[in-house]
Amino acid sequence: MKHATHIIAASAAALVLTTGACSPNWKVKRIDPEKTVDLDYRFDDEDAKQIARGMIEDALGKPWINEYMAVNEKRPMVVVGNVKNETEDYINPDLFTDVIQEELLNSGKVRFIAERDLRAELRQERIEDLEFRDPATIKNAAMEKGADYMMLGRIKDVKERSVDQRQVVNFYQVTLELIDIETNEKVWIESREIKKTAKR
Repeated sequence: MKHATHIIAASAAALVLTTGACSPNWKVKRIDPEKTVDLDYRFDDEDAKQIARGMIEDALGKPWINEYMAVNEKRPMVVVGNVKNETEDYINPDLFTDVIQEELLNSGKVRFIAERDLRAELRQERIEDLEFRDPATIKNAAMEKGADYMMLGRIKDVKERSVDQRQVVNFYQVTLELIDIETNEKVWIESREIKKTAKR
């Protein structure tokens, strides 16, 4: 019986130690989202903001919008396509493409079509409309607007380390382009670079 008691006590102690090791006491502090916090040398939210700001200014300043409106007498319709991450880091392109989309849309000069997954969800909703809802409130099918341009892009990087491995230089290049869906013509292209160094 004593042997069993010792086993239970030892197991309990091990559980406490394990639980303590897995539950460090983090001190959490909220800060201004605009404040830059660099924890390491990889691509982060501040890099995404810099990319977005530069892309927005350039896209609105180039002639593709006015050229389209001069011929078609309406604002161009854009859909966001794939932005390929060709780096070894995890980078979510939505961090900057969402901001770019928001600012271009709010400028009143560009219209956007919902992304592919959202369009699928909306189509499913219309199918359910036909089956279950009051016919007077059903939205028409096959009334979707077609996009004039697709925004595509890629993210590339170059990493360099010193011989003693104590210094790292990271270079990121983000390129976005707008392509005429009907003609495959590129009407706008812009690249932005981020370069970061870290020492230890």
